[in-house]
Amino acid sequence: MAYIIRANLAYKLGKTEIEYFEDDRKTLRAFFDRTDAFPGTVTSASWVTGTWIPPEVVPRQLRLTKGKKMYDWLTLRGGGTLVSSRLKEAVEEFDPGQHQFFPVVVEDKKGAVQPGDFFIFNVVGRIESIIEDRSNFKANGRGDVKSWSYSRREGPWQCVLDAAVIGGRACWIEHRYGECWFVSDRLAAVLQERKLSGFDLDRHRHCDEVSL
Repeated sequence: MAYIIRANLAYKLGKTEIEYFEDDRKTLRAFFDRTDAFPGTVTSASWVTGTWIPPEVVPRQLRLTKGKKMYDWLTLRGGGTLVSSRLKEAVEEFDPGQHQFFPVVVEDKKGAVQPGDFFIFNVVGRIESIIEDRSNFKANGRGDVKSWSYSRREGPWQCVLDAAVIGGRACWIEHRYGECWFVSDRLAAVLQERKLSGFDLDRHRHCDEVSL
């Protein structure tokens, strides 16, 4: 089984807001605007396209503008996901060296550095593991454009994935169903066992992994 992982939108997490400094935000935005998400598409790269991001365009400092509480997973204003060293360690136990973790310093409004090690997390790589005839998806643009994609059909959620294509991956992006991150049940279990905070596993959109 796999899950789509997202930020937890609980109100208490909304009390904490972290953003980029303006010059850093512009540098990062310029990279995304001029970079294709992957070969054969006109879609721009983003934090959820699986694109490898050059470290030199990623900020090294962030600003805490609201709240005090830090979590293991926080969505940054302006895009991107901030994670703790504990979450980084969990991912790298399963996917060593596969994804990008950019170390950052988080400062409050007075310039005081928040304790702990934090990273901007980027899931790298795209795979095609969706089994179409067993999923409640429809193909959009197939036969017309190289970068065709799936969208959900009306009715109940059903997504079946090919376990052989996923292999041992812990995190990935589906090439034909983008704009979200998938995680394996093994990683999901570890995140929950260690009581990491800030993320949400969409249990209404779990995906079965099967062997063909």
